[in-house]
Amino acid sequence: RAEREMSEARPLSVWAGLGITLPGGRPLPKAATTASLVRGDRRHFLVYGNYAAFIAYNCANSYAVSLGLLSDQIAAK
Repeated sequence: RAEREMSEARPLSVWAGLGITLPGGRPLPKAATTASLVRGDRRHFLVYGNYAAFIAYNCANSYAVSLGLLSDQIAAK
């Protein structure tokens, strides 16, 4: 199951302390939220709580990551 392929949720500050950055080396946002690490085919992704809703609909990490990336693109426009 895709849910088991996620790490435990940790605060963004913990991920930042481990050296995790946004694409291009930009720092993670300073927010009081947690994220889990999900492994893609070629990249790793930090995902938030809404990822569980994607997985509940279609239990496949590739689907959920694709939907999250599409959502980010729509939000950026």
